[in-house]
Amino acid sequence: MARKKPDSSEQKAQEEMVGLEEAAGVLKVSRSTLTRMLAQGRVKGFKVGRQWRFRRSDLGKFSQMAHPSAAAVKVPDIEAVLKKLPPVPSGKDFEILDVALEGYPNTEEEKALQRLFLALLHGALAAGASDIHIDPASDASVIRFRIDGVLHEVARLPRAAHRALVTCCRYHAEIPVDQWLVNHRNLFRVRKGDRIYHVLVASMASMYGPIVVMRILAAEYELPGLERIGMMPEDQERYLRALRAPTGLLLVTGPTGSGKTTILYAGLGQIVSPEIKTYTIEDPIEMALPGMTQIPVNRKGGMTFEHCLRAVMQHDPDVIMVGTIDSLAMAEGCIQAAISGHLVASTLHASTAAGAITRMLEMGLEPLMLAESLICVVNSRLARKVCPQCAEPEEPAFTLLSQIAERARAGGYTLPDSPKFMRGRGCDQCRGTGYRGRTGLFEVMELDHDLYRLVMERAPAKTIQEAAVKKGMTTLVADGLRKAAEGITSVMEAARVTTEW
Repeated sequence: MARKKPDSSEQKAQEEMVGLEEAAGVLKVSRSTLTRMLAQGRVKGFKVGRQWRFRRSDLGKFSQMAHPSAAAVKVPDIEAVLKKLPPVPSGKDFEILDVALEGYPNTEEEKALQRLFLALLHGALAAGASDIHIDPASDASVIRFRIDGVLHEVARLPRAAHRALVTCCRYHAEIPVDQWLVNHRNLFRVRKGDRIYHVLVASMASMYGPIVVMRILAAEYELPGLERIGMMPEDQERYLRALRAPTGLLLVTGPTGSGKTTILYAGLGQIVSPEIKTYTIEDPIEMALPGMTQIPVNRKGGMTFEHCLRAVMQHDPDVIMVGTIDSLAMAEGCIQAAISGHLVASTLHASTAAGAITRMLEMGLEPLMLAESLICVVNSRLARKVCPQCAEPEEPAFTLLSQIAERARAGGYTLPDSPKFMRGRGCDQCRGTGYRGRTGLFEVMELDHDLYRLVMERAPAKTIQEAAVKKGMTTLVADGLRKAAEGITSVMEAARVTTEW
């Protein structure tokens, strides 16, 4: 019996089918990546025996999604945004380092996006921004700078241009442009004048499309003095006394973006010397520190904080800075290192210095271990400073002034008879906000025998704080009111960044 010849439609379907190797080439991914995408259901394929087969038409559709074309971008829209941003210097006055862009940009639309990307980077650096946010909305791509801790919208692009702009960002950070559903993070370097910066690019999926946040870090940075970051002399003395201790655990607490790492850097810069072997374990390394051995965490390679700490302990350290304590295992590792004869400094997310003790105990630490190792806790916030160009005196209402005086007194600070409260009217220098630059608010709690006893008794954080104030500590709220009374920040800003009143 003669075999039935396939008709033209069947022949066409067979011709459209390709194997795994060819499909990977079409999508410009590796075989392993394509296999993973199949398992995740992100690519449509057919199992024929033990082999995978793919329709070219399906691959074409996915390729457009994985490598979004900039054809939807209208160059005039990009040019309109570029006019709102500072012009980018030419040559080596501003350039991206170490990144080889193969095949990008090659179209007029991609070249326009590249100009926009550079202009955003340069504009953020010129404005002193700490982050660039590129977020998709239902009808637009919203670009914002975080300046002095507050987000400011700088541009909006048509919704159709969002994915192509994100692709441009991912190219520069060497993040795979075909893995939209996977969270990624990577660094690249940029030079502006004689300064080099690290840009940490984080990308993840959202309801309306991929999100990108680019955090700007100073790769080479002159360490600020403790007085420059706003720490009062008496707090500096307590902090440096703890840093010069031969052993013990020192914690710097506060929420994300409260300056914890900068405080550690500034403090370590005061004690570094050829006689002291200092290691830092960070994720990522935010800036190069002279005189210290800095170790980056590589979670994918198995180099977690815990693994790095165990490895560093074999290298005869004197001082160890650990980026963060976020688990019981990490807390126990830091305490063991402190008890065994090393000074360990780390950060912890807690709202108050006394609350850090409660947080460590809630992790599961034994009170005895914590009491034997913990020597100092620094709690911090960043408050915006009143703009010096448009500052003017402010006189709070009598009822508010009474409340301010009472809160300051409860926190260990007595308001002066003639406080110099100030506020900013708003001007071009401060973008109409009334604030320019930031200063730190601090509470520095040294532990002594009385506080150790409270730790052993698992006393509430409020009880520990009250005892610390009696021994000379100034609370975060009181330090904020002190800086408001000195005209450095405003009363409203001090209230905004502290949570107790």
